Amino acid sequence: MKMKQVCEATGLTERAVRFYVQEQLVIPQAQRRGGRIWLDFSEQDVARLQAIAVLRKAGFTLEEIRSMEADFQRNAPDAAFALRRRLREAIDSYERLSRTDTAHAHGLEDYAALLEQEVRDTPLPTGDQRLASQLDWASIIETVCMILFSCIVWWLYAYLVNCGSDASALFAVAARNPVAVILVFVVLILPIGLVLGSRAGKWLCRHFEYIP
Repeated sequence: MKMKQVCEATGLTERAVRFYVQEQLVIPQAQRRGGRIWLDFSEQDVARLQAIAVLRKAGFTLEEIRSMEADFQRNAPDAAFALRRRLREAIDSYERLSRTDTAHAHGLEDYAALLEQEVRDTPLPTGDQRLASQLDWASIIETVCMILFSCIVWWLYAYLVNCGSDASALFAVAARNPVAVILVFVVLILPIGLVLGSRAGKWLCRHFEYIP
């Protein structure tokens, strides 16, 4: 089953389906054709996507869903207990908020002062106390390509300036007249390398992305 059919059957967006595939909550068959990866979802994959959507709407985290996939009988009770605890905390937060009125505050600081007594013993959310760990591979690849192309245009620039000599000769020229040599590279040559590297990185990300 292709991506469009999966989205119609589950009611999920293509972006959500790709996210669950990326998180390996669903592992469809993948075939490489013409340098690209095409996904083929089975009926079981569609049923799993529908179940994941329901669990996410109920409030389960990706980690809890993943643990239930690994061993439902063992991990489901703990996941359900954790969800009930989070819901209870949300209800407590609602009750605390219902005892305050934004009309009595003139700004963020005033409103925080009204809530301070209510949340004094409440810890910060876990997500606020750790750095984001998910890597943005598209940005990383694009940055690496930009650096690589910048090095390439530097080498070409050194080659042309020195009429085919090695790049070390350019450093000797730069030492005698650094402004004339480096300024030309920074203003004219380097932007070309950055643009080419950016386009190459984006092309690589598009070329190897999952195709419906």
